[in-house]
Amino acid sequence: MASYYQFLYLWCLYCLCFTLPAHSASKPTNNIHASVNYSQTIQPLTINTHIDNNYPIQLQLLFNVINCYDDIGLVIGWYQYDKYKIRIPLLGIYNHQFITLYRFDAVQHQRLLDQFTHHPSQLSTLYNISSFIEKFEFVNRWQQPNGTWLPFRGKWTNGTKTLNVNPFNMDNITDQAQNHYDLVITSPHHTPTSLDLLTKLGLAEEYRITNGNIACPDLSLTVANIVKRARGWSIKIDYSVGLRRCAGSHSGYYDLQLDDHFTVINKQSVLLHQCSMTE
Repeated sequence: MASYYQFLYLWCLYCLCFTLPAHSASKPTNNIHASVNYSQTIQPLTINTHIDNNYPIQLQLLFNVINCYDDIGLVIGWYQYDKYKIRIPLLGIYNHQFITLYRFDAVQHQRLLDQFTHHPSQLSTLYNISSFIEKFEFVNRWQQPNGTWLPFRGKWTNGTKTLNVNPFNMDNITDQAQNHYDLVITSPHHTPTSLDLLTKLGLAEEYRITNGNIACPDLSLTVANIVKRARGWSIKIDYSVGLRRCAGSHSGYYDLQLDDHFTVINKQSVLLHQCSMTE
């Protein structure tokens, strides 16, 4: 009789081992979504200098992006004398080599701002405008073909009086506009994740700052597909690079390998097309 009960006990234990779950964790899901979000940030540049080496002033300028194939861009901002702390609105034009700023009356300032915001191709009309109250002109140092450097030149004028402006660093004025390509991943079982693609793909040096680049690089990144792997994910990202001239334009894709926490663990790039001058 004892052997019968022992057999029954062992049989029940055997059944339990094959019917109870090993743990209560939820199953991994294949339901994730990924997309590339493009944005651009423009940081204002603060400049501290002196007029006539005697009047300390501060300028804060916002350099709008120079459109491809254009030579100049719109710059807006203000300046103030350190002594009075009254901000005086400015509007003007710039490129990597020079900045020209004007102070107009309030009505003309707003009219010109509206005009150039909607029609940047008309910015060149500011070259010879004379209806200003004050004007700043800054020319960056530059190297001549013979190797010698010409120094920074700066001046302020109100139309009747002209004074020099002390030198300041103009080397990075086009760097205030920066491009951002973020891979945004959402999943029901994870908090949203954002990855800086330019950094992850090793493209930041070429495409973070493109303002004023005469090659006019145009980078496009799009998510093509997502595949669940045994450990993590594979995300295919199509890319294309268009340049001002055909030579150098190319396209292909990146294969990003991510772990289950969406951390990049590997990447591969495949070139599918390279533009040549014969096309």
